[in-house]
Amino acid sequence: MNATRLLQFIASRLTGKRLDWTLVAIALLLAVLPARFLAPWTSDVARIVSVPIVPIMHLGMAARDAIRPPRESFDHRAPEVIALEMQAEAARTLFEQSRLKVESLEREVAALKGIRAQYGDASVQLETATVVGVDPTRREGLVRINVGARNGVHRDSVVIVGGDGFGGLVVNDPSEFTSLVRPALKCSISVRLYPAEGIDQGRDQRTLQGTVLRPADGGVWVGDIASDAPIKEGEVARLTDDRYGGVAKGLRVGRVRRVLPNEKVPGARIVEVEPFVALADESAVIVAMEPHEKRQDR
Repeated sequence: MNATRLLQFIASRLTGKRLDWTLVAIALLLAVLPARFLAPWTSDVARIVSVPIVPIMHLGMAARDAIRPPRESFDHRAPEVIALEMQAEAARTLFEQSRLKVESLEREVAALKGIRAQYGDASVQLETATVVGVDPTRREGLVRINVGARNGVHRDSVVIVGGDGFGGLVVNDPSEFTSLVRPALKCSISVRLYPAEGIDQGRDQRTLQGTVLRPADGGVWVGDIASDAPIKEGEVARLTDDRYGGVAKGLRVGRVRRVLPNEKVPGARIVEVEPFVALADESAVIVAMEPHEKRQDR
């Protein structure tokens, strides 16, 4: 009875700010008391206070496990983990291969459209091809491509690189599935030299300087220039040779690297032309084949 009255008296006195300051004082007192005064009774009080909280805590843990089941500790050396990593790496490799293949096909389609739009001759057959072999001796420099007679390829078919670059000519009669190509750098060809910045539309192209390029040491062509017309380094050599048909005319061959005096002929000069493309280093090319009737006219 006395205890009840004591609690009622304390409750009537400790209200408002008085209660707040009393709790602060108790907290500070408990914070500074040595552990030997707190240990005997605080653990018992904590167990008593936790009794109503434990069911709620267990319910929360059960809900957490139901929403997100616990998983075992991760072992990066486990066989299944290694297998998954290998599968992911294989998938990334296949994706990269597919991306590169798509880019290659887009370039081929763009090159085919450009060639068809440039020449506008529907009778010329165009085939995409891949370089599959190179002469190991590099003496003749022949290159093998994966299209042949079954695709309509014939002797002297023109090989185009990059849409407007002269890559070479098919030599001999191709087999059923493959063809041998003589790179442009191994051919003697007639060209005309164009300014690097282009020419005016009204200018007659026949006024441009022409020459016959012949292979020389060092992976270049050389050609003789008999006139004193100005020639600059960097001018573009384009094919004008009638032997290769209309589809080959105008294809880029190379760039003038040097203009040298001809010591044997006073006033004459020698131009040194470096090729734009090296067929052996290419992966995809386009083969242009004129119909039989046009080949007979040549």
